[in-house]
Amino acid sequence: MQHVKSPANYADACCMIHDSSTTPDNSIAHDNRRDRTRTVYQGEAVLRWSHDFDTPVRYRVVDRSDGGMRIISQFPLSEGMAGVVTRYLPEGTAVHQPMMVAWSSSTPDDDGYHCGIWFFGS
Repeated sequence: MQHVKSPANYADACCMIHDSSTTPDNSIAHDNRRDRTRTVYQGEAVLRWSHDFDTPVRYRVVDRSDGGMRIISQFPLSEGMAGVVTRYLPEGTAVHQPMMVAWSSSTPDDDGYHCGIWFFGS
């Protein structure tokens, strides 16, 4: 079945609303979305992912804030993965902080894949 463009289709296209917030000039990717100060952190975090809660995984933490942290993983993490931070090392501080992967680099650097972790609830 062949689709034929009618004049009505062209009229719909010309009458669409153009939301300037969706243009690249106003893209949030160009802005720093953080509203909290990050601090460099020399340690690790122990995370338990919801898909395999029985297996604790240690990640190097690059920086932290009240709203999240940046970690380095040897494997790419999928955006939206959720779990709980259970401990910070070397202090050994036990926590129960629900979190989710907000973003993950698509290519590793010399250390690995940088991943943004968003804290929620508690």
